[in-house]
Amino acid sequence: MTCYHNLVVLLLTLSIICVSGNGGISVELIHRDSPNSPLYNPNETPFQRLTNSIHRSFNRVNHFHQRKLEETPYPQEEITNADGDFIIKFSIGSNHSFQMGLVDTISNMIWLQCQQCDNCYKQDFPIFDPSTSTTYEPVPCSSDACGAVPNRYCTENICQYQMKYVSGAVSSGGVARETLSLSSNDPNKFISFPKVLFGCGHVNFGITSSSFSGIIGLGPGAFSLTSQLSNSLLNKFSYCFVPAYASNNISILNFGDHALVSGPGTVSTPLKYGPNGDLYYLNLEGISVGGGKRIEVEVEAEAEANDQGNVIIDSGTTLTFLPEGLYTGLESEIASVIKLERVPSPVSSLKLCYKSPPNAIEAPILTAHFTGADVVLNRENTFITVEDDVVCLAIAPSTSSYVYGNLAMRNFLIGIDRNTNVVSFMPTDCSKR
Repeated sequence: MTCYHNLVVLLLTLSIICVSGNGGISVELIHRDSPNSPLYNPNETPFQRLTNSIHRSFNRVNHFHQRKLEETPYPQEEITNADGDFIIKFSIGSNHSFQMGLVDTISNMIWLQCQQCDNCYKQDFPIFDPSTSTTYEPVPCSSDACGAVPNRYCTENICQYQMKYVSGAVSSGGVARETLSLSSNDPNKFISFPKVLFGCGHVNFGITSSSFSGIIGLGPGAFSLTSQLSNSLLNKFSYCFVPAYASNNISILNFGDHALVSGPGTVSTPLKYGPNGDLYYLNLEGISVGGGKRIEVEVEAEAEANDQGNVIIDSGTTLTFLPEGLYTGLESEIASVIKLERVPSPVSSLKLCYKSPPNAIEAPILTAHFTGADVVLNRENTFITVEDDVVCLAIAPSTSSYVYGNLAMRNFLIGIDRNTNVVSFMPTDCSKR
């Protein structure tokens, strides 16, 4: 992290106070494909939802590649897809206007639709109206905070932002401070944080869903929710993802004291931030299949990491994407172990598929060898049922960016501690947390 970044974070967090007595808070994360999600489409089959999530994964990897090609220093324009897999409930303003936002560990800003709309996409619940809130404060152009906003410009001395996404989506409007409230473990109670900086979007288009009002960034950038609450909540957060179609399908996002990850089986690896400091990276050294062969990351991928990590850890990508050399060796070794009939994939781009009843394939344990941490992946982390009696490896090769996706993270408590720059993994039943 750069000194510039730390200065901006300090400026943003001086006015944020901790209002949770024990320094921690836990909130619900809703998977977009679960029945509790406002994005849930009951007319889609589970296979259709899964196919959509696979397509989103490939789109996000393409966007990572586009972002990687940017030569501008941090802070830079957000060019990732305005999409993700998890949704959070929150409220904004003194009148506690209810909102739903896509939570994204690769996004570095908070924005939502605001009245008066010059051009807004349809939203299923009321769009936030700043005129009804006594705590809304526009950010002047002369402020230090405005000076650090990517793609800023000024209108009548009010700081303005513009977010452009590769998908074609756009959000632009005024930069402001406002009270943001998160629901605690008690769904009827909210914990409020004053003066959170966010984008109040008056022009928003290209979003394909009416069920959320904007993006809640959890990335390492100065304007994300995690950065702005860093002083309040110990600069750490954790999450525990349940399988998307589990009967208890509420995942958990923890901040502060609640984000501590420790206990039997916990392993930790250094947290990296990538070349522009705006993404969370890990360093993957290799993968073992069962108790047998270990396939190493090829030299090219290690050289490319340049001590900044070589794989993005991303909550919004379902699949895991590996360097082609590592994937080829992994696929070959898995195929030598599984003695089932191989079949063509009904979903494009998945390469290793078998004829097998759901949840019946005897898949080998995979161990992801991160620097200092061996993470053991079970069948639920590595294989998905894509059609009746067809099961595929949920890992794909990539020639551009490498991503550790959320399927591989399910039923792990994963903590990101930005004070110590460590990511911790603890295997657990997330439905019981």
